[in-house]
Amino acid sequence: MHFFISEEVRGDKLVLKEEEVKHFRVRRIGKNETFGVIYEGKIYLCRALKIEKKEILCEIIDELSVKIPEKKITLYQCVTVELKTVDFIIRQATELGLHRFVPVISERSFRKKEAIVKRKEKWKRIVREAMKQSGRAHPVIIEEPVYLEDINPVHEENILLDNFTDGMRVRDINLSSKDFGVVVGPEGGFSKREGELLREKGFKSVLLEPYTLRTETASISILSILINC
Repeated sequence: MHFFISEEVRGDKLVLKEEEVKHFRVRRIGKNETFGVIYEGKIYLCRALKIEKKEILCEIIDELSVKIPEKKITLYQCVTVELKTVDFIIRQATELGLHRFVPVISERSFRKKEAIVKRKEKWKRIVREAMKQSGRAHPVIIEEPVYLEDINPVHEENILLDNFTDGMRVRDINLSSKDFGVVVGPEGGFSKREGELLREKGFKSVLLEPYTLRTETASISILSILINC
């Protein structure tokens, strides 16, 4: 099923506008064909009642069930030197069910805070695209960038992915927890000082075996594991 996002209701009809109209036309959906419309955390089964140049009026046929992950996972992702790598992480993480994304500035990460702030709008667009692809009703919360030193272990389970330090295996953490915070380093990993700082604060070093992973692979892997355990 094709999904679209509406930000306007008109009476008992949902309205598609701007990029959603373009997306609708690209999909070549017929007037009698049904599709899903995401609106304020719900998904509706709809049919196009009126197709115009700048908007599409959608008749609601039924409300569809919405799947919400049992676990809320916050990903503290050290920003990679190539910002497009973060674009990839956010897209995949949205499909997997990530709750919250926090871009982190560390010693070996991309460090221009202003550029990261500007990138937020693109990340929000990527989240919207991934929501439509996956049939997700709630967007990932994209936070402002923070410095690694300011991250604190405020979750039920606080994880530091660090393959350069002997640590716990994934099976040894509390996988039944409903609230996870996961810190993932940039290319080259954390500095020794950073790893020690986070562990002193209370983050648990966790290893993903058997090999050393790229940062994007590590982020997606741990999310997949936690969401599905």
